[in-house]
Amino acid sequence: MTRWRKALLGFLGIGALATAALVALSPWAPRPVPFEEATVPEAWFAPPAEEAPPPKEAPSEEALPEEVPSPLPRETVPPGYVQVGKLAYELDGRRVAEEGYRLERLSSGELLLASEGAFTVRVLLVSVRVSFQQEVRLDEELGPRLYRLEAQGPLGFGTRRISIAVEGGRAVADAGDGPREVPFPEGRAFFVGTVASYALLPVLYGPLAHGDGLLLQPLGAGAGPPGASASGPIEVVSAGTAEVGLGGRVVVLDRYEVRAGAFGGILLARGLEFVAFVGRGERSFSAYRSDLFPRGLSIPPGL
Repeated sequence: MTRWRKALLGFLGIGALATAALVALSPWAPRPVPFEEATVPEAWFAPPAEEAPPPKEAPSEEALPEEVPSPLPRETVPPGYVQVGKLAYELDGRRVAEEGYRLERLSSGELLLASEGAFTVRVLLVSVRVSFQQEVRLDEELGPRLYRLEAQGPLGFGTRRISIAVEGGRAVADAGDGPREVPFPEGRAFFVGTVASYALLPVLYGPLAHGDGLLLQPLGAGAGPPGASASGPIEVVSAGTAEVGLGGRVVVLDRYEVRAGAFGGILLARGLEFVAFVGRGERSFSAYRSDLFPRGLSIPPGL
Protein backbone atom coordinates (compact mmCIF):
# COMPACT_ATOMS: atom_id res chain seq x y z
CA MET A 1 0.00 0.00 0.00
CA THR A 2 2.80 2.44 0.83
CA ARG A 3 4.60 1.93 -2.49
CA TRP A 4 1.33 2.24 -4.41
CA ARG A 5 0.40 5.45 -2.62
CA LYS A 6 3.80 6.95 -3.47
CA ALA A 7 3.27 6.04 -7.13
CA LEU A 8 -0.16 7.66 -7.04
CA LEU A 9 1.17 10.91 -5.59
CA GLY A 10 4.05 10.92 -8.06
CA PHE A 11 1.58 10.66 -10.93
CA LEU A 12 -0.45 13.57 -9.65
CA GLY A 13 2.75 15.57 -9.25
CA ILE A 14 2.07 16.24 -5.57
CA GLY A 15 5.03 16.12 -3.21
CA ALA A 16 5.03 15.16 0.45
CA LEU A 17 4.88 18.83 1.48
CA ALA A 18 1.57 19.55 -0.29
CA THR A 19 -0.85 20.41 2.52
CA ALA A 20 -4.13 22.01 3.77
CA ALA A 21 -4.42 25.77 3.75
CA LEU A 22 -5.55 28.19 6.44
CA VAL A 23 -8.66 28.90 4.42
CA ALA A 24 -9.31 25.24 3.68
CA LEU A 25 -10.29 24.11 7.16
CA SER A 26 -13.96 24.12 6.21
CA PRO A 27 -15.39 21.54 3.75
CA TRP A 28 -14.42 22.25 0.16
CA ALA A 29 -16.76 21.76 -2.78
CA PRO A 30 -14.65 21.89 -5.98
CA ARG A 31 -16.07 23.88 -8.87
CA PRO A 32 -17.32 21.67 -11.73
CA VAL A 33 -15.32 21.92 -14.94
CA PRO A 34 -17.63 22.08 -17.97
CA PHE A 35 -16.43 20.24 -21.06
CA GLU A 36 -16.86 22.10 -24.31
CA GLU A 37 -16.28 20.77 -27.79
CA ALA A 38 -13.50 22.70 -29.48
CA THR A 39 -11.84 23.04 -32.86
CA VAL A 40 -8.41 24.31 -33.77
CA PRO A 41 -8.78 27.98 -34.78
CA GLU A 42 -8.18 28.64 -38.45
CA ALA A 43 -5.49 31.20 -37.59
CA TRP A 44 -3.34 28.41 -36.11
CA PHE A 45 -2.93 26.62 -39.45
CA ALA A 46 -0.03 27.33 -41.78
CA PRO A 47 -1.17 28.66 -45.18
CA PRO A 48 -1.07 26.16 -48.05
CA ALA A 49 2.16 26.16 -50.03
CA GLU A 50 0.53 27.79 -53.05
CA GLU A 51 -0.67 30.67 -50.85
CA ALA A 52 2.71 31.30 -49.29
CA PRO A 53 4.03 34.79 -50.11
CA PRO A 54 6.71 34.93 -52.81
CA PRO A 55 10.28 35.11 -51.56
CA LYS A 56 11.75 38.58 -51.25
CA GLU A 57 14.82 39.57 -53.18
CA ALA A 58 17.93 38.99 -51.11
CA PRO A 59 19.62 42.26 -50.10
CA SER A 60 23.23 42.85 -50.94
CA GLU A 61 25.85 41.47 -48.56
CA GLU A 62 26.62 44.98 -47.35
CA ALA A 63 22.98 45.49 -46.31
CA LEU A 64 22.55 42.16 -44.53
CA PRO A 65 21.60 42.86 -40.89
CA GLU A 66 22.78 40.68 -38.05
CA GLU A 67 20.29 37.84 -37.59
CA VAL A 68 18.37 38.15 -34.32
CA PRO A 69 15.81 35.51 -33.26
CA SER A 70 12.37 37.02 -32.76
CA PRO A 71 10.97 36.35 -29.26
CA LEU A 72 7.43 35.08 -28.73
CA PRO A 73 4.85 37.84 -28.26
CA ARG A 74 4.45 38.89 -24.62
CA GLU A 75 0.72 38.47 -24.14
CA THR A 76 -0.93 39.31 -20.85
CA VAL A 77 -4.16 37.91 -19.45
CA PRO A 78 -7.03 40.37 -19.96
CA PRO A 79 -9.91 40.66 -17.45
CA GLY A 80 -12.60 38.08 -18.17
CA TYR A 81 -10.24 35.79 -20.07
CA VAL A 82 -11.40 32.13 -20.10
CA GLN A 83 -9.62 29.03 -21.43
CA VAL A 84 -11.30 25.62 -21.30
CA GLY A 85 -9.65 22.36 -22.35
CA LYS A 86 -9.60 18.61 -21.95
CA LEU A 87 -6.31 16.72 -21.59
CA ALA A 88 -5.37 13.14 -22.37
CA TYR A 89 -2.31 11.69 -20.60
CA GLU A 90 -0.27 9.03 -22.40
CA LEU A 91 2.51 6.93 -20.87
CA ASP A 92 4.57 4.71 -23.20
CA GLY A 93 1.88 5.12 -25.86
CA ARG A 94 -1.04 4.13 -23.62
CA ARG A 95 -3.72 6.52 -22.44
CA VAL A 96 -3.55 6.47 -18.64
CA ALA A 97 -5.64 9.45 -17.54
CA GLU A 98 -7.80 12.36 -18.59
CA GLU A 99 -8.34 15.80 -17.09
CA GLY A 100 -10.59 18.72 -17.94
CA TYR A 101 -9.71 22.25 -16.86
CA ARG A 102 -10.99 25.82 -16.85
CA LEU A 103 -8.65 28.79 -16.54
CA GLU A 104 -10.09 32.26 -16.00
CA ARG A 105 -9.15 35.76 -14.91
CA LEU A 106 -11.64 36.78 -12.24
CA SER A 107 -13.06 40.28 -11.78
CA SER A 108 -10.91 40.55 -8.63
CA GLY A 109 -7.81 40.17 -10.81
CA GLU A 110 -7.03 36.70 -9.47
CA LEU A 111 -6.24 33.85 -11.84
CA LEU A 112 -8.21 30.66 -11.16
CA LEU A 113 -7.45 27.21 -12.56
CA ALA A 114 -9.98 24.48 -11.75
CA SER A 115 -9.59 20.94 -13.05
CA GLU A 116 -10.96 17.45 -12.56
CA GLY A 117 -10.04 14.07 -13.97
CA ALA A 118 -9.42 10.41 -13.32
CA PHE A 119 -6.81 7.70 -13.85
CA THR A 120 -6.64 3.95 -13.40
CA VAL A 121 -3.86 2.04 -11.66
CA ARG A 122 -3.33 -1.68 -11.19
CA VAL A 123 -3.30 -2.85 -7.55
CA LEU A 124 -2.48 -6.56 -7.35
CA LEU A 125 -5.01 -8.08 -9.77
CA VAL A 126 -7.54 -5.27 -9.60
CA SER A 127 -7.77 -2.05 -11.63
CA VAL A 128 -8.55 0.90 -9.39
CA ARG A 129 -10.01 4.12 -10.79
CA VAL A 130 -9.10 7.27 -8.86
CA SER A 131 -10.83 10.58 -9.53
CA PHE A 132 -9.43 13.96 -8.53
CA GLN A 133 -10.30 17.66 -8.42
CA GLN A 134 -7.80 20.50 -8.29
CA GLU A 135 -7.94 24.24 -7.73
CA VAL A 136 -5.09 26.73 -8.16
CA ARG A 137 -5.46 30.42 -7.34
CA LEU A 138 -2.92 33.12 -8.15
CA ASP A 139 -3.18 36.66 -6.84
CA GLU A 140 -3.43 39.84 -8.93
CA GLU A 141 0.36 39.85 -9.40
CA LEU A 142 0.29 36.17 -10.49
CA GLY A 143 1.89 34.97 -7.26
CA PRO A 144 0.69 31.75 -5.54
CA ARG A 145 -2.28 32.18 -3.23
CA LEU A 146 -4.09 28.85 -2.80
CA TYR A 147 -3.74 25.23 -3.91
CA ARG A 148 -6.24 22.42 -3.28
CA LEU A 149 -6.43 18.85 -4.47
CA GLU A 150 -8.81 16.06 -3.52
CA ALA A 151 -8.41 12.51 -4.82
CA GLN A 152 -10.95 9.74 -4.22
CA GLY A 153 -10.83 6.02 -4.94
CA PRO A 154 -12.93 2.99 -4.01
CA LEU A 155 -12.65 1.73 -0.42
CA GLY A 156 -10.21 4.51 0.39
CA PHE A 157 -7.61 3.54 -2.25
CA GLY A 158 -5.91 6.73 -3.39
CA THR A 159 -8.15 8.94 -1.25
CA ARG A 160 -6.28 12.09 -0.27
CA ARG A 161 -7.03 15.74 0.44
CA ILE A 162 -4.26 18.33 0.43
CA SER A 163 -3.95 22.08 0.09
CA ILE A 164 -1.55 24.98 0.56
CA ALA A 165 -2.33 28.63 1.36
CA VAL A 166 0.02 31.59 1.00
CA GLU A 167 -0.52 34.79 2.94
CA GLY A 168 1.87 37.46 4.07
CA GLY A 169 4.92 35.68 2.66
CA ARG A 170 4.28 32.44 4.52
CA ALA A 171 2.85 29.13 3.33
CA VAL A 172 0.69 26.94 5.56
CA ALA A 173 -0.08 23.40 4.50
CA ASP A 174 -1.60 20.11 5.63
CA ALA A 175 -1.45 16.66 4.03
CA GLY A 176 -3.91 15.20 6.49
CA ASP A 177 -1.69 15.44 9.57
CA GLY A 178 -2.65 18.96 10.61
CA PRO A 179 -1.64 22.41 9.33
CA ARG A 180 2.04 23.33 9.46
CA GLU A 181 4.18 26.04 7.95
CA VAL A 182 6.42 25.08 5.05
CA PRO A 183 9.39 27.02 3.64
CA PHE A 184 8.45 29.69 1.14
CA PRO A 185 11.01 29.76 -1.70
CA GLU A 186 12.89 32.87 -2.72
CA GLY A 187 12.04 34.25 -6.13
CA ARG A 188 8.90 33.64 -8.16
CA ALA A 189 7.04 30.70 -6.55
CA PHE A 190 4.69 28.38 -8.44
CA PHE A 191 2.25 25.63 -7.41
CA VAL A 192 3.02 22.48 -9.41
CA GLY A 193 0.14 20.03 -9.34
CA THR A 194 -1.42 17.86 -12.02
CA VAL A 195 -0.54 18.40 -15.68
CA ALA A 196 -3.37 20.93 -16.02
CA SER A 197 -1.26 23.31 -13.91
CA TYR A 198 1.14 23.46 -16.87
CA ALA A 199 -1.61 25.42 -18.67
CA LEU A 200 -0.51 28.34 -16.49
CA LEU A 201 3.01 28.44 -17.95
CA PRO A 202 2.17 30.17 -21.28
CA VAL A 203 0.01 32.62 -19.32
CA LEU A 204 2.80 33.45 -16.86
CA TYR A 205 5.51 33.63 -19.51
CA GLY A 206 4.37 36.91 -21.07
CA PRO A 207 4.32 39.19 -18.02
CA LEU A 208 6.98 37.41 -15.92
CA ALA A 209 9.73 36.21 -18.27
CA HIS A 210 13.07 37.99 -18.44
CA GLY A 211 14.59 37.88 -21.90
CA ASP A 212 13.52 34.55 -23.37
CA GLY A 213 13.32 32.68 -20.05
CA LEU A 214 11.07 32.27 -17.03
CA LEU A 215 12.33 30.86 -13.73
CA LEU A 216 9.86 29.50 -11.17
CA GLN A 217 10.45 27.97 -7.74
CA PRO A 218 8.18 24.97 -6.98
CA LEU A 219 6.11 25.40 -3.85
CA GLY A 220 5.00 22.36 -1.88
CA ALA A 221 4.55 20.03 -4.85
CA GLY A 222 6.40 17.75 -7.23
CA ALA A 223 6.99 18.48 -10.88
CA GLY A 224 4.05 16.86 -12.62
CA PRO A 225 4.18 13.57 -14.52
CA PRO A 226 5.68 10.20 -13.50
CA GLY A 227 9.38 10.33 -12.76
CA ALA A 228 9.30 14.09 -12.27
CA SER A 229 11.56 15.70 -9.73
CA ALA A 230 11.12 19.04 -7.99
CA SER A 231 14.72 19.12 -6.77
CA GLY A 232 15.36 22.31 -8.71
CA PRO A 233 13.59 25.34 -10.16
CA ILE A 234 11.24 25.16 -13.12
CA GLU A 235 12.79 26.85 -16.11
CA VAL A 236 10.71 27.78 -19.16
CA VAL A 237 12.63 28.96 -22.23
CA SER A 238 11.22 30.19 -25.53
CA ALA A 239 12.37 27.87 -28.32
CA GLY A 240 10.70 29.21 -31.45
CA THR A 241 7.87 27.30 -33.10
CA ALA A 242 6.87 23.72 -33.87
CA GLU A 243 4.62 22.26 -36.54
CA VAL A 244 2.20 19.38 -35.95
CA GLY A 245 -0.11 17.67 -38.40
CA LEU A 246 -3.91 17.71 -38.28
CA GLY A 247 -6.19 16.44 -41.05
CA GLY A 248 -3.57 16.81 -43.74
CA ARG A 249 -2.78 20.37 -42.69
CA VAL A 250 -0.07 21.92 -40.52
CA VAL A 251 -0.69 23.63 -37.18
CA VAL A 252 1.99 26.13 -36.11
CA LEU A 253 2.54 26.31 -32.35
CA ASP A 254 4.77 28.19 -29.93
CA ARG A 255 7.48 25.92 -28.50
CA TYR A 256 9.02 26.10 -25.03
CA GLU A 257 11.75 24.05 -23.37
CA VAL A 258 10.74 23.13 -19.81
CA ARG A 259 13.20 21.85 -17.21
CA ALA A 260 12.38 20.96 -13.59
CA GLY A 261 15.24 19.34 -11.75
CA ALA A 262 16.01 16.01 -13.44
CA PHE A 263 12.79 16.19 -15.46
CA GLY A 264 12.21 18.06 -18.70
CA GLY A 265 10.23 18.26 -21.89
CA ILE A 266 8.65 20.42 -24.56
CA LEU A 267 5.58 22.55 -23.95
CA LEU A 268 3.46 23.55 -26.95
CA ALA A 269 1.04 26.47 -26.89
CA ARG A 270 -0.50 29.10 -29.10
CA GLY A 271 -0.38 32.48 -27.44
CA LEU A 272 -1.97 32.00 -24.02
CA GLU A 273 -3.54 28.68 -24.99
CA PHE A 274 -1.91 25.49 -23.71
CA VAL A 275 -1.81 22.65 -26.27
CA ALA A 276 0.54 19.87 -25.11
CA PHE A 277 3.43 18.77 -22.96
CA VAL A 278 5.87 16.15 -24.27
CA GLY A 279 8.18 14.73 -21.62
CA ARG A 280 11.72 13.52 -22.11
CA GLY A 281 13.29 10.63 -20.26
CA GLU A 282 13.38 6.86 -20.01
CA ARG A 283 9.59 6.61 -20.05
CA SER A 284 7.63 8.37 -22.76
CA PHE A 285 5.05 10.69 -21.18
CA SER A 286 2.87 13.24 -22.94
CA ALA A 287 -0.33 15.17 -22.31
CA TYR A 288 -2.25 16.94 -25.05
CA ARG A 289 -5.52 18.76 -25.69
CA SER A 290 -7.84 15.95 -26.71
CA ASP A 291 -10.65 18.44 -27.33
CA LEU A 292 -8.54 20.01 -30.09
CA PHE A 293 -6.91 16.76 -31.27
CA PRO A 294 -9.51 14.00 -30.64
CA ARG A 295 -7.54 11.46 -32.72
CA GLY A 296 -4.30 12.18 -30.94
CA LEU A 297 -1.51 14.67 -31.44
CA SER A 298 0.99 13.86 -34.17
CA ILE A 299 4.36 14.70 -32.60
CA PRO A 300 7.12 15.11 -35.22
CA PRO A 301 10.32 13.12 -34.54
CA GLY A 302 13.01 15.05 -32.72
CA LEU A 303 10.64 17.76 -31.51
